[in-house]
Amino acid sequence: MVGPSKHPHHAHPSAAPHRASAAPPVTHRPPAPPAHPRPHPHPHPDHPRKPRVDLPDVSQPVPKAPDVCALGKQYGGWRGDSPEAVICEQTYGH
Repeated sequence: MVGPSKHPHHAHPSAAPHRASAAPPVTHRPPAPPAHPRPHPHPHPDHPRKPRVDLPDVSQPVPKAPDVCALGKQYGGWRGDSPEAVICEQTYGH
C-alpha cells in the first residue's frame, strides 16, 4: 500500500503528512484476440481457386509400353548389331 500510515508512530510533530503527488500509472492492455479465429468465407483474392481437373478412368488396363529397341531399329535406322541396339538390348532386355 502506498501513502502514509493511519497511525504515525514515529512522526515528528513538525513533519507534514506525506501525500502521493501523482496517481499510479494506469496500464492499458489491448483486447485479447478471439479464442477461435473464424475462417474466411471466400478464398483470399491472392489465392484463386484451382480449376477442376477431370481424372482419367483408371479402371482400364494400362497399355503395354512399346518396345523402344524395336522403335530405334525401325525409325532410328539402327542396325541389329549397332552400339545403340546393343546398349538398348542390355538396358531394356528386348
